[in-house]
Amino acid sequence: MKILRVLFLAFITLFTFENTFAQRRIDVGAEVWIEPGQTPEELDMWFSRMADNKMRSARIFLMWNYIETSPTTYDFSIADMAFEAAKKHGVEIEASLFCTHAPTFYGEQYWYRTQRHTLLWSREIQEASAKFIEACVTRYRNHPALGTWWILNEARGFTATSPLAVEFTQDWVRKKYGTIERLNEAWRTDYKSFEEVKYEERWVSNRSFMWTGANYDWCDIQRDFLTYNFRWIGDQIRKHDSKHPVTTNPADFFFSADKYDLAEHRNILDIFGASMHAAWQLRAMNRDQYGYAVSGICEILRAHAPNNHFWVSEMQGGNNIFSGQTPICPDRNDLAQWVWSSIGTGARKVIYWSSNYRRQSGEAGEWGVFGFKGEDTDRSLVTKEINEVLEKHGDFFAESKPELSNITLILSPETQRMLRHIRNERVGVREWDIMAQTRTTFMWYEALLELGCQPQMRYMSDYEWEKHGKGDVVVIANAATMPSDIIPRIEKFVERGGKVIIEGLTGFYDEKAECTLLHKFGIERLVGGVFEDIRYRETPQYFSIESIGKVQGHAWHPIVRATAPTATVIGNGAEGDVALHNCLGEGEVWWLTPSISMSCAARNNSSELATVCKALLGKDITAQPFRFAEFADSALMRTLRKGDDYITILTNNKRTPCTLKLIAPKGLTATPIFGTARFSKSGRVSLGDRETLVLRWK
Repeated sequence: MKILRVLFLAFITLFTFENTFAQRRIDVGAEVWIEPGQTPEELDMWFSRMADNKMRSARIFLMWNYIETSPTTYDFSIADMAFEAAKKHGVEIEASLFCTHAPTFYGEQYWYRTQRHTLLWSREIQEASAKFIEACVTRYRNHPALGTWWILNEARGFTATSPLAVEFTQDWVRKKYGTIERLNEAWRTDYKSFEEVKYEERWVSNRSFMWTGANYDWCDIQRDFLTYNFRWIGDQIRKHDSKHPVTTNPADFFFSADKYDLAEHRNILDIFGASMHAAWQLRAMNRDQYGYAVSGICEILRAHAPNNHFWVSEMQGGNNIFSGQTPICPDRNDLAQWVWSSIGTGARKVIYWSSNYRRQSGEAGEWGVFGFKGEDTDRSLVTKEINEVLEKHGDFFAESKPELSNITLILSPETQRMLRHIRNERVGVREWDIMAQTRTTFMWYEALLELGCQPQMRYMSDYEWEKHGKGDVVVIANAATMPSDIIPRIEKFVERGGKVIIEGLTGFYDEKAECTLLHKFGIERLVGGVFEDIRYRETPQYFSIESIGKVQGHAWHPIVRATAPTATVIGNGAEGDVALHNCLGEGEVWWLTPSISMSCAARNNSSELATVCKALLGKDITAQPFRFAEFADSALMRTLRKGDDYITILTNNKRTPCTLKLIAPKGLTATPIFGTARFSKSGRVSLGDRETLVLRWK
């Protein structure tokens, strides 16, 4: 029995090593699109071209509606060709199970389209999907080319009136409310039974005076139905294959942060991923902020992922003329910037969409990193350069981890959910759209990066408040919705010595969308004061804040009043006091009510926010081993560490030249391993148009 136990433990150790091996080797790969009509020669050529460019990871779609040709009859010929070509050329397959869009003979809802970002439709479809998953997984689970199973593709939306969605919705409200009377009271409805509860458009209406009950619950139902689909599909995969990791690729964190329950996804996925196409997912930011957007989304993934294992599931690799909401053709400078920013934030893999091209439909002839016949492009050649560096310095990258500061920026999905309900595009301050809190948090992220700081980013409810305190700093910008159960946790964090910067309209509402200024201002004990008034102003508002100087706010002039003896007024404007500093226990809170970050976002200029960071967080920034001597407009630095060795990744996000002075630990010598930018021993770096420089320090 003892021998068996030893053998079992040895097997588990080996399994764990194999299961994480793909995470140790970092590489840049691409989607290989497979569809009926392709020949073995075509597929072989694409995998051959990938291998030529050191691209050792290829994602493919296993399309249910292509593979199941008649009920329970499966034709895997195209997929088999792809797996064999991958094996031949030493490329790992990341297999996406497209297991919710069924063949046309399962229902008219699947007619007229080849794929759809949808979820499970009914119990009958679920049963058929389980058989399809079993057929796929058992066929390829022992194939040497298989690396990872992916759950769906950019899953997010679904048909709210489908049988399974209706069933899930009714079960969800039954569990939450218990009785139909309690539901009616919360929703202001008069249902006779839970069986009557079915989706209607008023659940998503943002017209004036619509009640929050059904709207907020529907937001949570959508989030939880997505999680249910992930869990069910993940369970089906693991029934037949417990060896290979499971991942997926949600899309559009700027617009959909409230739709992803990342804390629960940690219990389902082995690796986090995300799509971040310039033409779609990055358009919330300006063109010269895309590098910050990529790095920031990566930081969200890293912070929430199991064991920090994440990668970039889809990165735009080529041109789009017709199929991008913001058309763009990235060049070698763009790809170098985005890929290295991802790796520097901790991504263990980057996958382009895509290597080859669809023959028809909305993306026909677009997005490819290669030419139409597999020719090299500036994009494929720079990818080869990156992969060669990753391979040559594999000893470092295999064990490296991001060097992070003690500063964490807080995202508030609760605020996005609230803004979905009250935000109407035809009214209100235009910049206060549903992406406002995420966008302004990213402005803090950009400003800190331009100082050479490496901030973290976390959902408010997922930050481990109880495990942090003295030595930790948190920034909460424009989190208009502050859940009442989280506020006491933040108070205790400060009492233990933590520092908090609270900016803008943070705390205006509670989780029920009640304006807290009218009764119990939830964060009063934190900030040591209250709002007396918030006045909209058409002209830019300027404010003076102690130790910071003159700053510009956005769209309103707030007036605050200190109510705690520990609070001190530190800022004022033309119409009254606007900022407080409060001591609470061993920690402190800065309350800056003018939205400096919103003003910076509107002007696409983070310099004033950087001034705030230097004044309030200077010691935290200078505590890092690498930093900039001064604010470097448009620069971005990410630092990786392995023991006493480092790699710094420096990029310029604008088309205009950028010069910076890099401060590094004494005794280290830098060697450029990627890029040709000028770098002097004094630490001065000159970066041209969107240029990237990677330095290894020993």
